[in-house]
Amino acid sequence: MRIIVFGANGRTGVLLVYQALEKGHLVTAFARRAGSVPIRHPNLTVIQGDILDYQRVREAMAGQEVALSALGVNQRKYNTILSDGTKNIMQAMKECGVKRFICMSSAGVLGNDVGFIFGKIIVPLLLKQVMEDKKRQLQVIRDSDLEWVVVRPSGLTDSPKTGKYRITAGPPAYRSVPRADVADFMLRLMTDRTYDQQTPAIAGY
Repeated sequence: MRIIVFGANGRTGVLLVYQALEKGHLVTAFARRAGSVPIRHPNLTVIQGDILDYQRVREAMAGQEVALSALGVNQRKYNTILSDGTKNIMQAMKECGVKRFICMSSAGVLGNDVGFIFGKIIVPLLLKQVMEDKKRQLQVIRDSDLEWVVVRPSGLTDSPKTGKYRITAGPPAYRSVPRADVADFMLRLMTDRTYDQQTPAIAGY
């Protein structure tokens, strides 16, 4: 399958690319800096570009079958990078006839799907603007007529892939999950329609 990964240089995005190549997919990795994608493979094409540059996104989308996003931002000030970047992705998908979009967001994006400490202390103090834009991003996706799934991981770790994780409709079932398992679940969703038009939470054991 021909797939494109946005945020391919992030810690989860790199795992998405690696696991997709392992499964035999033809992968396009979209990243702000091409050299930040530490993988070389005959089935991998790395495209350097800004997610806010629509024409670059449109060029990268041509010929793809599924789009996946592991985009993230670290800015604590007000920004619309995720929501505006996702608008570009989805517009390019429509123009290029790509119907399926798998997006990583985070627990907390629904507003009532995290515990007290994270939701009432950490988010307001450290992640308020990030979470607000994740909420705008989610609304952009919900308003589309594409096939989509938004995955809500709990706290991400760099532990090895287990292939075993818990999926819930509300709050995550546990406080953390390996990034490698999130990547595994997202790749599974390329063909698994169980969670279409839903926002499943993923957590480890």
